[in-house]
Amino acid sequence: MLGSEFLKIMEEQNFDFQAPTHHELDLLDFNAVDRFLAREYFDRIIYCAAYTDVEGAEIERGACERMNVAALQNLLTHKQPIIHFSTDYVFSAPNNIAIPENYPREPLNFYGESKKQAEIVLETSGIDFWNIRTSWLFGMGRENFLTKIWRAAKENDVLEIVGDQIGRPTYTKDLAKFVLDYFIVNQQDSGHYHIQNSGDPVSWADFAKYFLEKKGWQGAIKTMSSEDRQYKAERPKNSVFMNTKLPEGLRDWKEAVDEFAETV
Repeated sequence: MLGSEFLKIMEEQNFDFQAPTHHELDLLDFNAVDRFLAREYFDRIIYCAAYTDVEGAEIERGACERMNVAALQNLLTHKQPIIHFSTDYVFSAPNNIAIPENYPREPLNFYGESKKQAEIVLETSGIDFWNIRTSWLFGMGRENFLTKIWRAAKENDVLEIVGDQIGRPTYTKDLAKFVLDYFIVNQQDSGHYHIQNSGDPVSWADFAKYFLEKKGWQGAIKTMSSEDRQYKAERPKNSVFMNTKLPEGLRDWKEAVDEFAETV
């Protein structure tokens, strides 16, 4: 979902880039990655691949760890600078703060633990890295929270959605453009960055409500607790980031949802 947005923008702006498909380059195949990176030096690797099924990660821990940690290690062997995407799930912060980049990592589930381990790999690699933590991604090209909600809303008059997890949604189109502008065209110090759409924090239930109102849905949303949802993987209650490193951030998430709602 995020990678496809990078492709669109880089093609539009005539970037010189390569974007091998999974069939062309298996990131879990060390020898294949080694041969690929040995052919030429890249100014940046933009690493968008990840195992992101939070519930599935509790069962498929090996697959999650291979994709989120081992594949990253394969890419780092040629010491080429890398932009990596991480997640709010590396934290379990209280609800009354916005989470800064240097906040202690304490994941609540295996997916979050795998992304924490990926961050440690970057920190100990000796390579220039830009670890961009983001949250609640939505966009075109892959199923996400809003597309699932829209499909369910077309079949139901009442939806039950969790209301005790708070965060800010992030539009993949906005994130990709921002990363290209600030981390490719311009230069930033190596390290961790928090990037999500701006605006008032929102719960999943209110995020869905705003989107469905834009779509003209006439049904009702019932708010439920995380405990009632009975997740396999525990979720953080707070996914609100603080950006302390960059002069500006992304537009209000409501503006992004307005635009996205016209496309689905």
